[in-house]
Amino acid sequence: MKKIIILSLVIISTFFGACQFNKSVTTDFKTGAYSRANGIGCDEVVIEINGKKQSNNEFIFGEKVNLIFKNLKGFKKSQGKKYPEISMYIIKNEKDTVLSKVNLLKKMNNGIAFEPLDLQADFIAAFPNKGDDKYKVLVVINDKKGNSDFTYELPFTIIDNSLLTITNKGMKYSNIYLWNETLKEPVIDSKINIKESYVLILDGVEGLLAKEDKVFPVFSIELVDNLNNKIISNPNLLEAYEKTGVNSDDLKIQLTSKLSFSEGTINNPCFLKVELKDSNSPKAILITTRLEIR
Repeated sequence: MKKIIILSLVIISTFFGACQFNKSVTTDFKTGAYSRANGIGCDEVVIEINGKKQSNNEFIFGEKVNLIFKNLKGFKKSQGKKYPEISMYIIKNEKDTVLSKVNLLKKMNNGIAFEPLDLQADFIAAFPNKGDDKYKVLVVINDKKGNSDFTYELPFTIIDNSLLTITNKGMKYSNIYLWNETLKEPVIDSKINIKESYVLILDGVEGLLAKEDKVFPVFSIELVDNLNNKIISNPNLLEAYEKTGVNSDDLKIQLTSKLSFSEGTINNPCFLKVELKDSNSPKAILITTRLEIR
């Protein structure tokens, strides 16, 4: 399974007062956001995190971030319609483009008649976090009928999701998180839906002791309710490889464990315990969390 980054663009129409602009540069000293209006401008740029207006640029791994450009003006009209073009890029450490979405409005070649015009771009902050990684989202809005443009840059950092408690004994990994397979997004809340499917994902695991280019992991999972009833239990999801081992490069790509539930009464809270152990050394990763299954 691959990590999925969700990006969408929504056009919404709201009512705001008129503004005048030509060329201007604006900096938000609280977030470090930078915007440059060159013939195209907007009343404000709103940052929403998980649907709530915020004013910070530190995102928890898996949070949904919306950038809303309110009351855009300055486009040349053709037969009463505007022809905006918008692109989004996410850049890591000022050199690596980890996400590139060009011309997100390509399905709307016939123009837009909304007045006033708001554009919204969103993404899920599910990027690797090694502590000192710094990211920047760059949004460029162009006028397809003219030479005007609007540029917006927002620097941001990603912090670990506190849902999981991770105890690492000598191994390395890039990310460990719980993924909602039904909704195709990371889980950031302990309340989960009994009708949805989940996957615990371990990315970039390495450090196990190799023998003849093979490693011998033991990957166990246990989910019990508040009365110690076992909901999920498997002492080794990699039992088929106990004798043959696995290629260390395969383990480094991704290791997953599925969680799905049957309808019935569950005595909340529930407690998840997942452990990855090395058969040839004391190295291990222990993952625990408390869940409310509704």
